[in-house]
Amino acid sequence: MIYWQHLTRQANEAHSQAAYSDALELARKALACAEATFENDFANDAESAVSAVIVSYLNLAEISISMKEWLVANAYFERGVHFLQSIIVAPNLQPEHRELIEKTASHIRFEWELFSQTYGSKLALAKRNHRINWLKQHAQLEPQWQAGYGY
Repeated sequence: MIYWQHLTRQANEAHSQAAYSDALELARKALACAEATFENDFANDAESAVSAVIVSYLNLAEISISMKEWLVANAYFERGVHFLQSIIVAPNLQPEHRELIEKTASHIRFEWELFSQTYGSKLALAKRNHRINWLKQHAQLEPQWQAGYGY
């Protein structure tokens, strides 16, 4: 947990200095660290373990927002929710841990909704552009495929 805290502080400092690529790299390392030690950390201190992972996802989303990477930010919110969903389905989850997960999920959904309200039009435009680019790429590949089969 100490290494995660160190990485998170460094990421936050880089973010505040607008060194976004450095902040992103450090925040990704912090997330990887939190996820790698999650099971052991959860057994010892569930609240700190859950917080470390979710704070990492929220930090990555915030950095992505600063970089105007709306789709990436949205994906980090989504991944945070999915992470919590993967924990809450455990059959042997203690009631206090279930409550912790539900409370944390409510918080991340609130932050995600705030993001959606604030940047919804930019996110929608980014999704549209992504779909258009995807279609263009696949349209360019299609004639080559058809030509190979005599069409």
